[in-house]
Amino acid sequence: MKEAVKRVVERAFARIAPVEGWDATAPASLEISVPKDEKFGDFSCNIAMILASRLKSNPRAIATKIAEGITAEGEFAEVTVAGPGFINLRLKPEKWAGSLGSILNEGEAFGKSAFGGGQRVIVEYVSANPTGPLHIGHGRGAAFGDSLSRILSWAGFDTHREYYINDVGLQMDNLGRSTLARARELLGQPFDEPAYKGEYMKDVARDFLKAEGEAVLSLPPEEALAKARKFSADAILEGIKKDLADFRVGFDQWFSENSLHEDGEVNALIEQFLRDGHIYEHEGALWLKTDTVGDDKDRVVKRANGPTTYLAADIAYHKNKVDRGYKTMVDIWGADHHGYVPRLKAVVSALGANPDNLVVRLVQIVNLKRGGELIAMSTRSGVFTTLREIMDEVGADATRYFFLMRSIESQMEFDVDLAKKQSDENPVYYIQYAHARCVNIFVTARERGVPLVPFAQIGVNNLLGEDELRLVKKLLMFPDVVADCARDFQTHPIPQYLLEVAGLFHYFYKHNRVVTEDLELSKARLALVEAARIVFRNGLWLLGVNAPERM
Repeated sequence: MKEAVKRVVERAFARIAPVEGWDATAPASLEISVPKDEKFGDFSCNIAMILASRLKSNPRAIATKIAEGITAEGEFAEVTVAGPGFINLRLKPEKWAGSLGSILNEGEAFGKSAFGGGQRVIVEYVSANPTGPLHIGHGRGAAFGDSLSRILSWAGFDTHREYYINDVGLQMDNLGRSTLARARELLGQPFDEPAYKGEYMKDVARDFLKAEGEAVLSLPPEEALAKARKFSADAILEGIKKDLADFRVGFDQWFSENSLHEDGEVNALIEQFLRDGHIYEHEGALWLKTDTVGDDKDRVVKRANGPTTYLAADIAYHKNKVDRGYKTMVDIWGADHHGYVPRLKAVVSALGANPDNLVVRLVQIVNLKRGGELIAMSTRSGVFTTLREIMDEVGADATRYFFLMRSIESQMEFDVDLAKKQSDENPVYYIQYAHARCVNIFVTARERGVPLVPFAQIGVNNLLGEDELRLVKKLLMFPDVVADCARDFQTHPIPQYLLEVAGLFHYFYKHNRVVTEDLELSKARLALVEAARIVFRNGLWLLGVNAPERM
């Protein structure tokens, strides 16, 4: 709706400008917003505030003239000038009601737009080291990355989803050594304390012994380590894939860090950066220049004794992304990577791309709450709640919704008891129940012989009541919410929006009979219920949450 209102404002301005002797080009930063308080109207426009400096005139005087032009368009019941020069707009009720047909006509496509213009974007998320099962922090990043990818696709972006497998480096050797240590423990042999202490390592070691036999422990150390490392990484990665699949999270590509080394991309990148002056040698090591772009110091990409660092592979990986033609690169990382952002921005700049094309979202920690008490967790000691555990306990729907209902940049408390409740207190239950209620209303309508008819046959005068209009207005805002999320690379406005829609719908249902003795009124209200059902279904799909027909 905001885009439609914007077009009306632009038309009015284009007609008024020549009369007033103004440049008729509407400002690119013109914005249509929705006031928080209904008394200020349905929409607010900032065009006069923007034009004030260009026209060297009082913004309120400019707003008054533009408001006259908007009024002449005939779309609005009320156009007023407020404050220093905001134009507040109240759409005619029949215009709102008449627009409901767009939801019914578009159906499963309602909420989609061409906002992204087909621009190619790659979203990298989860990318957990294959050294252990996914914990709830990974789960929050997984839900966010998957939902954001859905949103971007709906908003017209050509979206590619990727998991970067960190299968190189010291952590992989430590994983292999941990498997060997646990295998010796299982056989009653002396063993060193493993780097990875979680109970899951005993299962990996048990499967490793079953596959390779006890003789594997008698092999030369490097040969035994290589076998343990590969077996463990493969086994854990398969577990990760299974957990993510059950969490309704998928990827277009699983990208191996090791492939960058095997294909020579890491060394080729280092040589290129040396030639271009982005990397220099100091005390036998190779350093990336990053202190000039906000990092606190330059960073080593190749150690003096030969091995490359994780950063070297990450540089090659982002060059690979750029070479594949992705204009926008979205990286979803854990909050502990905050200091890593300026380094990667420097890398993107050195690659000849705009550093603003790298969009980083940092997933803040999840604190688990049970029985009103926070549960202490530590991944270092192997004491943590896995994604699988919480998913099995409260279900994928509640888990995904709870992960997504707050901004990813804010810490969250995951209240397990609340997520399991089947009551109005639980927001995901409240929304899903609204969808199921919509479906049930149609069961009742069919039983009483009241059909859902094409919107063209609906008398919109039956949708002008206060309860109906509030719900209609909120439903028609759905495409704007999706587009805003895509623009800001965020997801939390959608669960918050759906909760508001559910509140309005339940209120409408409580205070208004849908299937009544008045056939025309029943048809109109059924159309409204169907529109609500479409919005619930489409919105829940963007969150990766089911829209049940029965509760």
